[in-house]
Amino acid sequence: MSLAKKGDIQGALTASSVMPSDAHYGCTADIYRCADCGFLECCDLGDLLSLYRDMDDFEFESTRAARAVRANRLLDQVEKYKPGGRLLDVGAGSGVMVESATNRGYDAIGIEPSGPMQARAAQSGLPVIHGVLPHPGTEGPFDVVSVIDVIEHVPDPVGLARSVADVMAHDGICVMVTPDVDSFAARLMGWSWWHYRIAHIGYFNKQTFTQTLKKAGLRPLLFRRPSWYFPAGYLFRRVVSYLPARLRPRVPKFLDRIVVPLNLFDSYLVLFQKER
Repeated sequence: MSLAKKGDIQGALTASSVMPSDAHYGCTADIYRCADCGFLECCDLGDLLSLYRDMDDFEFESTRAARAVRANRLLDQVEKYKPGGRLLDVGAGSGVMVESATNRGYDAIGIEPSGPMQARAAQSGLPVIHGVLPHPGTEGPFDVVSVIDVIEHVPDPVGLARSVADVMAHDGICVMVTPDVDSFAARLMGWSWWHYRIAHIGYFNKQTFTQTLKKAGLRPLLFRRPSWYFPAGYLFRRVVSYLPARLRPRVPKFLDRIVVPLNLFDSYLVLFQKER
């Protein structure tokens, strides 16, 4: 491996360092490039699981309504292959996908490493387990597994893919979403790309993602570029975070009431099955 980017983390890491809403774009640990496949990964951070156990994110939670729209658009794709059955959401947060899937007739549960976020799901009566895969509370088989914006956070992505395969039904499907490091936006923004952040320790393109699936005995059915849905105020704050603090304008409150679709074509939605 060769060093592709020198790390620039200042101070000790805390649970807030891995919040989904963290806007310190471009701040990462050392990123190394595999000489064989080109995969980019942070090898020096180890397992961040202890931070995720304590992590909470009130700003991210404030976007719940917009994320429910996103969950339903992802389920639109899933339903073409599996219109019902048991569904497991990995990295379930406070249960947005679980709630959306349940409303569409799936028998859905989730698993989430963050204690505060899992507790919020439980308070809403949503069946989200505290933990990570593999877990005795998530015994398969599941007809659908969703792993949305998770695999880039783990130190062993092949291991996660194998754990997913273990709980999938023989004819089940999985939907994963992850940033695409070879996208035009990533190339344009360079190391300032919004997906270069402390919590992301693996950076995939189509080739390296496909190789990860193959090592786990999985095969892709399709690759798509998903749209995201955000409150306009949230997007406004993300954009102005690139400006010096003294130049950042105040966000008009009415923007938080407007949900807008956004597709920067810098992520992949992948549907896959077990090899037969």
